[in-house]
Amino acid sequence: MLREPSLRNGASPRGEWWRRIDRFAADLNVLLVVFAIGLATLDLTFLVTQHVIDRLPQVTRVVSLDTPAPSTRLP
Repeated sequence: MLREPSLRNGASPRGEWWRRIDRFAADLNVLLVVFAIGLATLDLTFLVTQHVIDRLPQVTRVVSLDTPAPSTRLP
């Protein structure tokens, strides 16, 4: 005669699986929240740097030559 597996604390196997899945989902939610906060911080950082770059004055490049460059014109 076959006996059914004994259940711990009267819990059904289906309930145990749901409990494990729920625990896994809770851990995964914490990880996803951490990723979301990190991405939001990165997005805010880029937004601030773009505004800072837009407000910087234009850079004018000045080149000083001691002697004029030789002409490469052919006759």
